[in-house]
Amino acid sequence: MLRPINLLGFRVLFLALPFGLAACSGLLNSDQPAERVYWLEALVVQQAVVADDSLPSLAVSVSAVPGLDTDRLLILGPGARLNHYAAARWPDNIPEVLESLLRTTVESTGRYSRVTAGSTSRSTDWALELEVRELYTRADASENVRMMLSGYVSCGASDHAIAIQATVGIDDDRLNQIVAAYQQALQEVSRQLVTQLAEACNDTIPNDG
Repeated sequence: MLRPINLLGFRVLFLALPFGLAACSGLLNSDQPAERVYWLEALVVQQAVVADDSLPSLAVSVSAVPGLDTDRLLILGPGARLNHYAAARWPDNIPEVLESLLRTTVESTGRYSRVTAGSTSRSTDWALELEVRELYTRADASENVRMMLSGYVSCGASDHAIAIQATVGIDDDRLNQIVAAYQQALQEVSRQLVTQLAEACNDTIPNDG
């Protein structure tokens, strides 16, 4: 036997349905800004490099101190508070981003038969190991972007200290201007790295003839 339809209950359910959909829509939509990924360009010393097997190979490895192993654009504020810009990030975590960029720069010098990522192995002659010590925007009395890496290059039979750093002032607190300051800092530390590697390992590079 079929039961009669409860028209009152049906009307209540029908009227409640739009409100339920609106509530779900509110949960799916967010007032937060869309996430933006920012790109940095590597310093290229030479556009065209000819491979030379007589030159040493180099492995490049970059790590980071605790707090900097992140893909966020960081802010160091008053009271040593570490924060980040909302909805903005790098394409990967900071060590991976800088390792790729600096490897491209070193490779473009033409001073190595090949440049690989990661720590040294039996297949590479030399090793460059760097640690990111600073990579953030200072948001205290001195508003600037700070980038500092420190480590060692093992070339020949000796180790040599490498220390590269840059400070770039910020005149505009818009995010695109801050990223431009990071790009400028990267260019500076890349130039320093090329110079220091040449000075540290120049005597161990084989001469022609």
